[in-house]
Amino acid sequence: MQRRTVVLADLHLVRSTPPEVSQDLARLLAEHAGSRVVFAGDLFDLSSESPGMARPRALREALGVHAIVRSALAEHVDRGGELWLVGGNHDAEVGEDDFTGELVGALGLGQQAMGRVRTTPWFFREEGLHIEHGHLYDPDNAPAHPLVSGQRSLGVHFVEEFIAPTGAHRYLQANDQTPLKLFLSAFKWYGLRAPYVIYRYFHAAISAVMQSGPLYRGHEEVADGEARIAGFSQEAGVGREVADALIGLSATPTMESVARTFSRLYFDRVLATLAMGAGATGLALGKRGIGATSLAGGAMAMAVSWAAGHNRYAGTVSERLATSAKGVAEATGAKLVVFGHTHKEALGDQYANTGSFSFPREAPGRPFVEIEGSAAWPRAASRYFTRQAA
Repeated sequence: MQRRTVVLADLHLVRSTPPEVSQDLARLLAEHAGSRVVFAGDLFDLSSESPGMARPRALREALGVHAIVRSALAEHVDRGGELWLVGGNHDAEVGEDDFTGELVGALGLGQQAMGRVRTTPWFFREEGLHIEHGHLYDPDNAPAHPLVSGQRSLGVHFVEEFIAPTGAHRYLQANDQTPLKLFLSAFKWYGLRAPYVIYRYFHAAISAVMQSGPLYRGHEEVADGEARIAGFSQEAGVGREVADALIGLSATPTMESVARTFSRLYFDRVLATLAMGAGATGLALGKRGIGATSLAGGAMAMAVSWAAGHNRYAGTVSERLATSAKGVAEATGAKLVVFGHTHKEALGDQYANTGSFSFPREAPGRPFVEIEGSAAWPRAASRYFTRQAA
């Protein structure tokens, strides 16, 4: 008999995660006793909570803050349920070789439970079902190689250099907005701390540009990753050609290019704004020639930038993942591809996205996916966990 399977993602468990998220996850696990529960990436957010901390300690502290989650996960496995974790861009550590043992230890499970706990740095594949986090197809968060946790992506760079120091975790949910909107939101969300939040944003942005292009060392990790593919493919139960096909579909990391990093961070608009401000100041001080030239140049640069779209990146990640899921199905023969990462649910014949359990947005409850049908021809059904009325 096929085991019942549910897939959820993007909980981003941190110290500031509301307790109701932990409580709802514990209830979900209790209601799916004996089932296979797959966390399709970013269950944890170790990069934003403890980027410099040793992983075993960081894991224990993350679960210690959410003791109800630790107990619920342990009870789920103790009672015969399965627990599968996919590494995401915020918890790539999940895929490292000794993480399964560390997780079993942190949950206080015995060695007999090891067989019901699985982790992967990349994807799970079971006949027609393919599950991965999806960040491999997002240029801002794609690693240089999915089997190597090394050079930081642009997204992880911002988590460690901006979100971790400021505690501005709300920006995890707003990373496709323009800088102007983010700056205005800083005053609404963080009040007197807003200037520091904005300063840290610029600090992270400037350092990202300075570490991009020739100084981005991710390409040096590709050979290491290629050497691991054969072993990973065997462990995942797929042919080498499946892994190679997925590599072929992966996005080129934004930070490989200075120009793409510069553009992604809207530095063209930042410089245009500074030029217009300098021009206006020059005119006010009687420097008409310099002032007019600077103001006109800044205005022209801003017009060119806006001609490319007010928000050049809104919705692009969701679109990329939907397109990539179709490519995964065609290239590997998968009948159903399930991603997370976008924090936005999707449901089609061959593609489903779990959305974010912690950040349901306009969803009627906390979203997750249940796998129906047969192993050869799986189907996805969107589900929403709702709290019982008091």
